[in-house]
Amino acid sequence: MEESIVVLLNKAGKFSEKESLLLKQELQCKEFKKGDVLLQKGDVCSSLCFIISGSFYQYSIDSDFNKNIIDLNIANDWVINHKSFTSRKPSEYLIQAFEDSSFYEISIDAIHKLIAQSQSFLQMGKILEESTSRIDFFDNNATPDEKYRYILTNKPNLLQKFPQTIIASYLKMTPETLSRVRKRIF
Repeated sequence: MEESIVVLLNKAGKFSEKESLLLKQELQCKEFKKGDVLLQKGDVCSSLCFIISGSFYQYSIDSDFNKNIIDLNIANDWVINHKSFTSRKPSEYLIQAFEDSSFYEISIDAIHKLIAQSQSFLQMGKILEESTSRIDFFDNNATPDEKYRYILTNKPNLLQKFPQTIIASYLKMTPETLSRVRKRIF
C-alpha cells in the first residue's frame, strides 16, 4: 500500500516531504465489495478517491433501464464525479464498484484544510482536469476508430478489466460497432 501512496502523490502533484505527510494524514483507506455504491444519484460528490486495487464505473440509467457508462476507473486512477464535486450540486450519475476494490479517499473539507496549510495543494486541481479529459474527447465528435485507439493508447488495461458491452457504452457505440472497429484496427 505504501507504493500506492507514492503513485497517488505523483499523480496529485509535487509536494515536499512535510506536505506529503500532511496529505497522507488526511487519506482514509477504504474497501468496497463488488456492487457497493460509492456515490448515489442525487448525492453531492464530496471526496476524491484514488484506486489502489479493483475498479469502478460511473453511469446513468436511461428510461429503458440501460446503464450508460460515463467513466471507467482502475488501479492508480482517481474516481470523482467532476460536475457534482465542483458545482456542489446533486450527482446525475452513480459510481459503483465493478469488483472488490480498495481505495484512498480524501474529502473536500480535508483538501481545503490542506490548501490552508500550503498553497502547493492547489495543484491537486489537475486531478479534476484529468477526470474531464475523457469526457471532452468522446463528446467532441471523435470517430469510433479514434475512440478505440484512444483506449488502446491511454487506458489499455480497461480492455482486460471490463466486458465489451461496458467498453462499448463507455465509447458511446453499440457492441456491434465496437466489434467492427476492433476487426478494422487488428
